[in-house]
Amino acid sequence: MSAMTARERIDAAVALRKPDRVPVAPMLDVFAARYAGITQHRMIFDIKAADLAFQKVYDELGAFDGFNVSNAGAGRLVLALSIVKPVIPGVDGVDENALWQFVEKTVMEPGEYAALAEDPNRFMRDKAIALREDMKGRADYYRMKMLGQLDVFKVLLSARAWRRRGVEPMVAANILLFPLEQISTQLRSYADFVTDLYRHPEEVKRAARAMLKTWFPKCLLGPYVSGVKRVFIGLTRTSASLLSPRQFEEFALQDLLEACGYLIRHGITPLLHLDNDWTAFFPYFREMPAGKCILNLDGSSDIFKAKEVLGDRMCIMGDVPATLLKLGEPEEVEAYCERLIREVGADGGFILSSGCDIPIDAKPENVRAMLQSVRKFKP
Repeated sequence: MSAMTARERIDAAVALRKPDRVPVAPMLDVFAARYAGITQHRMIFDIKAADLAFQKVYDELGAFDGFNVSNAGAGRLVLALSIVKPVIPGVDGVDENALWQFVEKTVMEPGEYAALAEDPNRFMRDKAIALREDMKGRADYYRMKMLGQLDVFKVLLSARAWRRRGVEPMVAANILLFPLEQISTQLRSYADFVTDLYRHPEEVKRAARAMLKTWFPKCLLGPYVSGVKRVFIGLTRTSASLLSPRQFEEFALQDLLEACGYLIRHGITPLLHLDNDWTAFFPYFREMPAGKCILNLDGSSDIFKAKEVLGDRMCIMGDVPATLLKLGEPEEVEAYCERLIREVGADGGFILSSGCDIPIDAKPENVRAMLQSVRKFKP
């Protein structure tokens, strides 16, 4: 078999074919910043500095076929998407090398679900203006949105440049925020959200369905501008760690199938990034069209069980644990990658990646072992 390009390898894996070798596409922005000697503030606000940091990892630790979702250059987008102002490195006195994070708190009462369902965009706008000190009115809100979209445009142009250099960004800045995740992290907090599933189930479902519809048109521009025909859907609060099978079927499954179906009909591959343990829910994903989605695991789910249950339905992506990259030795990382390549990648449909982010303080020699394993071992 002649050598494939990075894009060809990833496309083959998504389509459940066997490429010339297993592609590797880690999530590496916080690690790359530390490794390249730039602050986390620069990583999320300066896409050019971020690209140079990624290039340093590529040149010194090992060539990667692609990289997973990244906050590089997207600082103002993170600010624009947040109802409660997040903790951002280098902003409002936060250390420039801190890691950014959402601030989770309850800002909506159960009686407000109806207003959320009636007009999700207006509801989220009015909540942000009411809660955030940096937004004095609609002008500030829309200015923040505009600046966030400007960052998106710069990231999409960066993605085009990476593709010209033969590296395939997995999703660029293409995201779909799943409604139940938004509700539980930005509006109700997890404890109140779980209570709502019992006390206000129909209100939750109506609001989630309305929110999902607002995301559909937003998902198409990024793939068109960047050429990256994949969209990131992050899922954590709907996992088997936190919901029962009945709750997942009632509240999440149909919306997830609809979101994926919408993207697939438009020629876009959903990349389902699954935080927490989803092992018990793997059979539900057999309802997805074969060879059209990526199942991206974070180190908590059983990736070998995923291969057993879904290997003929979905490309599986993962799953070198953060603990191994930080605390293990290179030979341990190499041995685990060999097992992934030979077992999960045995007949194709596999992309080697880190289990969620490579830790900021991962050992460089461990990252090198992961990146170089795809050239050392064959399925």
